[in-house]
Amino acid sequence: MTLSKKKAIAIIGGGASGVFASIRCAEVAKNNNIDVDICVFETTTNFLKKVRISGGGRCNVTHHLFDIKDFSLNYPRGQKELLSPFQKFQATDTIKWFKDRGVNLKHESDGRMFPITDRSETIIDCFIKETNKRKVKLLNKKKVTDIQKLQDGTMAISINKDESFIADSVLIATGSKPLGYDLAKSLGHSVTEIAPSLFTFKIDDPVLENLSGTSFVNATLTLKIKNVKPFIQTGALLITHWGLSGPALLKLSAWAAREMMHADYKAKIIVNWLSIENHNDAESLLKEIKNNNTKTSIGNAYPKALTKRFWLQLLVKCSISKDKNWSEISKNELNQIIENLINCELGILGKSRFKDEFVECGGVNLKEINLKTMESKICSGLFFSGEVMDIDGITGGFNFQSAWTSGWIAGSNMALLNERLNNY
Repeated sequence: MTLSKKKAIAIIGGGASGVFASIRCAEVAKNNNIDVDICVFETTTNFLKKVRISGGGRCNVTHHLFDIKDFSLNYPRGQKELLSPFQKFQATDTIKWFKDRGVNLKHESDGRMFPITDRSETIIDCFIKETNKRKVKLLNKKKVTDIQKLQDGTMAISINKDESFIADSVLIATGSKPLGYDLAKSLGHSVTEIAPSLFTFKIDDPVLENLSGTSFVNATLTLKIKNVKPFIQTGALLITHWGLSGPALLKLSAWAAREMMHADYKAKIIVNWLSIENHNDAESLLKEIKNNNTKTSIGNAYPKALTKRFWLQLLVKCSISKDKNWSEISKNELNQIIENLINCELGILGKSRFKDEFVECGGVNLKEINLKTMESKICSGLFFSGEVMDIDGITGGFNFQSAWTSGWIAGSNMALLNERLNNY
């Protein structure tokens, strides 16, 4: 029996990074006249699940920030390590990649980028069209249970209970599924501590009561965990029926992911609802309201940036009657309002995951991966991309960008493995 000269490529995981890598791999192979058989093995029935649900079904593709150093500052884990990969493929490249394939992106005021259709299906359709065009095989209901490195340098992949595939190179792009970590460990890799990232806080406090849906354009949050230096974030905040959410809080959860897990998600959060700089500024704001509304009840005259419902709950927390006139408010009561406006201390009782868009911090140790190629330093022919690695970003398109970047680099180099070609 003569062996085929076709290079067999196995990609484990049919999510954003895996599918993107498969397209890039096929493209590089074609450009270099390398005959490839690329198979993407997905355990579930659904490919690109996170792409479908991201950004409320609109798909937050990347972020409108084109300075690589500034971009990398949005990764609690992987910040320094991503500088080199971003030199090869960053947000501008992502925008061009999609534009070249008929998908235009737009950016919103907060920097998040979406397809102009505001539909994640636009991104999925683009990927499926590209995989079909390049004859990539997308195989679902295919659970990879084991990978064995063979003496000839290839890898034997066990699939489901009775199938196998011999691959010249393998990419693990399983996201935060334990399967990917287990496969990496079986081939000699170590996995850093895994902890949930991008989660919301469970809080039960009078100031939040019956205020689900109330938002603040710019709040400052200080997270205090016992025996840990405080974490601070500023940005949009949202009150939910279980506590707090919104971009500022999700960023906070990403930076403090491991520390919060170690504290069993019990901590204190100090909220400055309007990001007022200091006590004096808050006092000036309230005194102006007081002077202009001496005969008005305190419940009916309040800072314009707050909703009336929130203001009334703030008064409840301060134990001040909303029917009192501003002229009756004592110095002590005014200070209490100021304190709860700029230093509102709330107890965190636990966490809630952010819809289905959860991210895990931790993953395959980056010291064991050559980030110029995404190939393992321990097992030749084994590659990694996406969230299976110890890289995670804050909310805003940063996790997808690291998925595209690492997938693009891995895809480029898988096709060229053992080929005497340069510049990829």
